[in-house]
This record gives sequence, structure tokens and C-alpha cells, in this order.
Amino acid sequence: MAWAFRKRIKVIPGVYINLSKSGISANTGVRGASLTFRSDGVYRNLGLPGTGVYSRQKVGDYGGSARDEGADQEFAPDEACEVAAPDYSFISADPLAVTSEGLQGLQQAVIDANRQKQELTSDAESIKGSLSLLRFGEVLSKVCLIYFFVPSLKRSIQAGIKGRQDALKEVIESIAASAVSLAVEMDADCSSAHQNVQSTFDALTRCSCIWDITSGTDIDRVKSRSAASMSVERSITKCLRKDLPGITSPETPLVFLNRNGADIYMYSGFFVMFESPSRMGILDITELEVEYEATRFVETDAIPPDSQQVGEVWEKSNKDGSRDKRYAENRQLPVIEYGEITFRSGSGICEKYMFSDPGKAEEFANTLQAFKSLL
Repeated sequence: MAWAFRKRIKVIPGVYINLSKSGISANTGVRGASLTFRSDGVYRNLGLPGTGVYSRQKVGDYGGSARDEGADQEFAPDEACEVAAPDYSFISADPLAVTSEGLQGLQQAVIDANRQKQELTSDAESIKGSLSLLRFGEVLSKVCLIYFFVPSLKRSIQAGIKGRQDALKEVIESIAASAVSLAVEMDADCSSAHQNVQSTFDALTRCSCIWDITSGTDIDRVKSRSAASMSVERSITKCLRKDLPGITSPETPLVFLNRNGADIYMYSGFFVMFESPSRMGILDITELEVEYEATRFVETDAIPPDSQQVGEVWEKSNKDGSRDKRYAENRQLPVIEYGEITFRSGSGICEKYMFSDPGKAEEFANTLQAFKSLL
């Protein structure tokens, strides 16, 4: 006996999933003009609603055996799934592992201060809730006139409110005090050099573009026909000043936001890798290696207004840099000079940043090196 089964499930307006004994398919479009996605291909449906006139035409492959056969002809399955690892990665070690020898006590003190602050903040919220309930009870007792006719109740409410207010004040003061003070005594030369570091950093924050470089891969220039020798992964980031939880300092630290790890907080004598209030590393800044390099970058995005173009290359080029005429839509790309600053340490710090204004980046790196040499 012949039988039929068909059920249509509406997913979102214009998209339907069809279940039938022949399998699963999807429809998208409107009445009279739609696409059907089935295991054996993609079909275009055209018709005049109400007339019974329609046509269906296969316009492509979609999944199933047709796609698998094509895939076998193009590449091996292992090659399709394999993703090449980058040749260079700029990722620091775990923040808890980069701390300098002798600074573990300071690291733990900051983490403990943050833990205490979190607990006190929870206590403050509890006290505020209790105080709100007590004040509500005071208002309610006044409305019922009990407050005025029962002196003991009045005294009890007033004492409860005052006690909680005093407790809340004390907790808030304790929260403010839940921090470790980082201050370095410096002579006149060191102080002047550190002021130069701060000044050049403030200028650095005004670069039109700042990127966090996370990895790099060497390019086979002959195979790719590219003029660039390396491909880099980069993400837009920021440099700014802001306080770090658990630490107080006479001056606001210099911050490099990190897109693939812990943020960098730079103090006068310390370099902090901050992931969270309970996960951070503290490095003696004298152990930090700072490298500056001017780099020529083949730019495919918009050119920052504070950058300088130093040349042009063909997107597809011959060994001598000339245009590869085999590519009809070959285009010229600008070569821009940027500045790169790399932070490294023997304990596992490895971070690289790119700046649209190489002059500002070089000046900051130089002043930081000059300050370090005086410590």
C-alpha cells in the first residue's frame, strides 16, 4: 500500500524545514520564487501562483554524494581539515607564572587584597539590603502609628538603622583600604626619566591605529606570488591609563590592552600582567626586554592618517617585484611604515604591538630603555 508522509516546520519567516520519507530539505523564498536545498543539490523553483504553471531547475550541489565526489577530486580529507599552525606566536605564559623571583609575596598580597575587597563588597550589599528593610519597617510602623505609641519599638528601629549605617561606613572604608601600595623611591634622574616615559606614552595613545599582533606566518613568495615575506594576525587594540584592582600608586599606570591574553599594566618599577583580580603576574621592570623595530607592511585596509606610505607592490608579483600579468585583476597595494614594540622576559612574557605612527613608538621605546638603565 502506498503511503505518504510530509511535515513542514516553520523556522523563521521565509525559511522552512521539510521532513519526508525521501529525507530532509530546506526551503527559502516566497510563493512563486524559492530555493530548495536537498541532499542531492540546490533547486530553483519558479511559478505563477494559482495557475499550476511552474518549473524546477537544479542550480548547484549541496551536501550529499554530489558534494563528496567533488571534494574527493579536489583534495584529500586530511588536507581539508588540517589548519597550519603559525610560525611565530606572541602569547605570554600564564600570568601566575611570570612573576619575578622575590615578588611572589607582593603578587599574593595583591590577590589577597582583591579577594578581601570582593568579600567586603558582598558584606556591604547585605548591609544595604538589611538597612532598606529596616527603613521600610520604620515607614510602615509610622503609617500604622505604632512607631509613635510604642517607644521601645521606636528606639529599637533607630538603634538598628544607626548600627547598620555605622557598619556600612566601616565596610566601605575597608573596601577602599583593600589594596597594596606600589611606590618606588627614585632620585632626581630616575624621576625625570620616568616622566619622559609617561609623556611619550601619552603621545603613543594618540596614534590613529594600534594593533596587537598575535601571530605571524612566513610566506612562500614564489608559490604565493606575493611581495610580502610574512603574514601576520593582528587585532585593533588601545593604550590608555587606568587603575588596576588591588593596587594603589601615586600615578595611574600605563596600560596596553591585550587581545589574546592578560593586559599589561606598567608602573614605575613593575610590569604587571593582569587577567583577573585573582590571576596576575608581577615582573621587576629591570627584567623586561623592550625591542623597537620599524617595519614595512603591505596594507590591505584603510591607511591611517598618521602613517607614511613608502612604496607600492603588486598583489601578485614576479620574483623581481614586477607585475605578474597572469592575473587580470592584479592590483597595486600600498607599503606603509609602522612601528613595532615587543615585550619579552625570561619568565615567559612575549607580546608585540604595532603602531601607525612609528616615530611615537620609537620615542616611547627609547625613553623606557633609558629609564630602565637608571634603575
